[in-house]
Amino acid sequence: MIAMDGNFRETRMPNWQQGVKNIEIVLQNLKQNYPKLQYDKLTLIGHSNGGDMANLYTQIHTKDVHTLITLDNRRMPLPRTLDTHVFSLRSNDYPADDGVLPTAQEAVIYPIIVQYTAINHGQMDDKATTEQRAYLCGKILEYLK
Repeated sequence: MIAMDGNFRETRMPNWQQGVKNIEIVLQNLKQNYPKLQYDKLTLIGHSNGGDMANLYTQIHTKDVHTLITLDNRRMPLPRTLDTHVFSLRSNDYPADDGVLPTAQEAVIYPIIVQYTAINHGQMDDKATTEQRAYLCGKILEYLK
């Protein structure tokens, strides 16, 4: 169960840590079953709490994640590293917690792109309309090119 009160960076940390373990298990299985994939080009994508988990994984395994894409993660700061390219699509209705998004100075130093959208947080997942889904997928594909 995800914590709904308190300091979320503390109360949700066990949930995020479990998410990191799950990502590690999936990658271990993928590497065993598909050893020829380009794991040096690993891209993680997560929405909201899943984006926070992907952020934590990236911070722990910085050299292993080539690209991190988040859709409106709100709690875990985006990684400030030169090793990982970061693209964050933001909703129009909820702000990120302080320190999640880079400052103007950090955005110049680190490969982090933050793009705001006209889409609500709760529609950046499977509840998105066909048009919203096309927009989000288009922006992600545009970034990956």
